[in-house]
Amino acid sequence: MEKTFDLAVYNRLKGGGHIAAEIDPSCDQYRRWVAIYKPQSAPINKNVPEHLYLIRDFELEKDKIGEFTGDEDLIMHNKKKYYVNSEEELFEKLKSENIDPGKFTSPWRCDYPL
Repeated sequence: MEKTFDLAVYNRLKGGGHIAAEIDPSCDQYRRWVAIYKPQSAPINKNVPEHLYLIRDFELEKDKIGEFTGDEDLIMHNKKKYYVNSEEELFEKLKSENIDPGKFTSPWRCDYPL
């Protein structure tokens, strides 16, 4: 059986709230998060394709997180954004990136910084 989100997490996402997970970073000096957003409107930026879900994947320098509250972009590494148009594409992308959907939760439960 394919892994999926916990029901409460799934309902949060479907209701328009974003969800997040802290996952293994590329090195010990970083912390890594993945978040999934369901935009409520079409993108304003013409360079961003229309999409149903946005997946943000990034790492922050551990020792500088507290110093850069609000300016996390300054210590952000390995930034990736993925745009998908269906739940099927969403789960395929998570699987291709080796991200376990079962790890997702509400952002405050995993110290999501953005």
